[in-house]
Amino acid sequence: MAGATLLERELGRLLQAQRLTWPLDAPTPRWATAARVQKIGDAVDLRIYGDSIEGQDPVLIVTPQVNHSYIADFSPEQSLVRTLRSAGAAQVAVTDWLPPPPRPYHIADSIDDVVACAAHLGGRVHLVGLCQGGWQAAITAALHPDRAASLTIAAAPIDTRRGWTPLHLLVHSLPMAWYRGLVAAAGGVAPGAALAAGFDLLRAHERFVLAPLDLYLHADDPEWCARYEALRNWYRLNKDLAGPLYLEAVEWIFKKNLLARGRMRLRGHRVDLGAIRCPVRLVAGRQDHITPPAQVFALARLAPRAASLRETTVDAGHIGVFMGRKALSEVWPELIRGLLSEADGSHRPRRFPRSTRQ
Repeated sequence: MAGATLLERELGRLLQAQRLTWPLDAPTPRWATAARVQKIGDAVDLRIYGDSIEGQDPVLIVTPQVNHSYIADFSPEQSLVRTLRSAGAAQVAVTDWLPPPPRPYHIADSIDDVVACAAHLGGRVHLVGLCQGGWQAAITAALHPDRAASLTIAAAPIDTRRGWTPLHLLVHSLPMAWYRGLVAAAGGVAPGAALAAGFDLLRAHERFVLAPLDLYLHADDPEWCARYEALRNWYRLNKDLAGPLYLEAVEWIFKKNLLARGRMRLRGHRVDLGAIRCPVRLVAGRQDHITPPAQVFALARLAPRAASLRETTVDAGHIGVFMGRKALSEVWPELIRGLLSEADGSHRPRRFPRSTRQ
């Protein structure tokens, strides 16, 4: 009888793990917080939370264009949007990137969209860039310093020659012809499914061996399964990238490191990170296998004229830097309160040291 009970329990675990691994329902965006949605163009919508108040610039979260933007508002307990608002930001907005538009869409176009979002919010914003959105926010602050009340980047590759990762090995082992072929075969886009598979391969043993085992061992824990299912839903929302933007990112950011070398040009203008004058905050994950801290913190030497600068290392992996509970409770509230205080002329003398580590 005991053996039959054990077999029944293990069979239940197996079936639950199978259901969570290969769900029948299609993934759907699951924003945790209601927002006003403003269409900015054919590539991005702007989700707006709260109302602006006089004397405080809004916060604009620039999300990565890979996967879905709701990672910034993942759940009631893991929401960068809610964290920033609770810490004093009256109005927070998030870029909700759409599928690639039916036209050539380049890095320069994405920067135009970030600037358009800032303009809709009043013209001057606290830029918070996550991953890919981090280097886009840094470029925006460099080319349009009047738009940046402050700049915060999290898990964002700035100098890709600092800190070697499996991603570097993958990018540099394949010639640009391979990436162009991928885009051409997919009809002019970088297919989201292929990008997700590439990220899986960066930690193949963890992804294909340890993760399924962990799921099986926790399959009878409803709370654990609920968290797994929520993250799995987000990860399954593969989103294609515009081919021109993808190819430029691979070649300019990762292969040639043009942004850090000061040799990237957009619409005839050189992107000089030294032109950044606003307060700068750099947040990196100690366990980040995609963007090691050295790549993020490189902005400290590349933006020497920043009004103030602070580096923070979080005990987290890549996305945990901006959606993990530890980072959201221990890092982001203090960070945004400090920036809002520094930007407020009536409380101006609060200054951070040029470079500190947490």
